[in-house]
Amino acid sequence: MTTSAPHITTPNPVASDAATIRPRPRWARTAGILIAVGGALLTAATAIELTADVATESGPATAFWVLFLASTLTHVAAMVPLALGRGDGQGAVGASLVGKVALLGFGALFLANQSMYLVTAYLLPSAALTEGALAFLVGMSAAQGVALLVGGIVIVRAGVLTGGARWAVLVLALVGFALGVVLNVSTVEALSNAMYFVSTGAQIVAGLVIFRSTVAAAK
Repeated sequence: MTTSAPHITTPNPVASDAATIRPRPRWARTAGILIAVGGALLTAATAIELTADVATESGPATAFWVLFLASTLTHVAAMVPLALGRGDGQGAVGASLVGKVALLGFGALFLANQSMYLVTAYLLPSAALTEGALAFLVGMSAAQGVALLVGGIVIVRAGVLTGGARWAVLVLALVGFALGVVLNVSTVEALSNAMYFVSTGAQIVAGLVIFRSTVAAAK
């Protein structure tokens, strides 16, 4: 009598890994492209601001304002899908309420800070700021950075985004803090200008990484 060996199925590691990864969701593509576009617009606005007199020259001023405002609104819009996903509340931070509040709060603070920059730098450049007003502006800027940092940490812990995208927002927060340190400490104008472009370049790279990211399937 001939007996056949029992059939044993050997787990396929490639298939197993594939089963835990889902294709790129629309919310991640949307958030990523908005962050990348916002970074590109801010790069162009920064280049104009550093090379032209946007306070007195109408042509450069118009281009700067359009690009700066567009970049601000684009970055703010990116926080919605990043925090809330496709509307089901399951974005890059998963079910974390802290993460959602941090990312949406960052968007609100970013809009407020960028608006106040335009007011103090160009609409009311000669207005003398009191110590209280300066402290308020510094506090708003710090709160913005902390909100993005918290959001980045929650994204890492949630593990929804995969690969480099999982760390992208946290890296952006750290680059933002580095920019703030350079602007407040350095007296070398070239270094400060270079850091502006490091920051906007990081936004472009982070956006593209998130755009190309897959997400981990729910366990």
